[in-house]
Amino acid sequence: MRTATALAVLVPFGADSPDDHQIPLPIPGVRPVLPVPVERGPEPGAPLRERTSRFLQAVVEVLVGERPTRQLAGWLAPDVYRALERRVAIGNQRAAGRRSSARVVSVHVSMIEPTIAEVSGRFVHHRRSRAVAVRLELVTDHRDQPCWRCTALEWA
Repeated sequence: MRTATALAVLVPFGADSPDDHQIPLPIPGVRPVLPVPVERGPEPGAPLRERTSRFLQAVVEVLVGERPTRQLAGWLAPDVYRALERRVAIGNQRAAGRRSSARVVSVHVSMIEPTIAEVSGRFVHHRRSRAVAVRLELVTDHRDQPCWRCTALEWA
């Protein structure tokens, strides 16, 4: 049985194995067909796309009322935080008791500059697709450590 993460290939003639094998993807030593976006960040071990996926999931949970806004206060610029608080207050009045889980299904990171990233994502809530976009800027925190701060947030 073949798995979704394996590629069936023909073995060269004369090999002492069955007609086809599975090679787990990605194939070592082979360059991908499509170019992979370059991700820059303060720590090389943690790609920006993985971190932004988790951040967008947290933002989406705040937008639909599953998570308190104050949990994102450290990652948002003050004006973005206030706008998000206002939106959540209005949304909670409209959707009293109508909460269900929302999940991010796709994330796209675009590096504008080495210290500025624009991230767009699509999330599903109540079986409807919605969009969210954030602008992240690499700033220095109070401990003189580099960190990504959300300076713009839009959703539809």
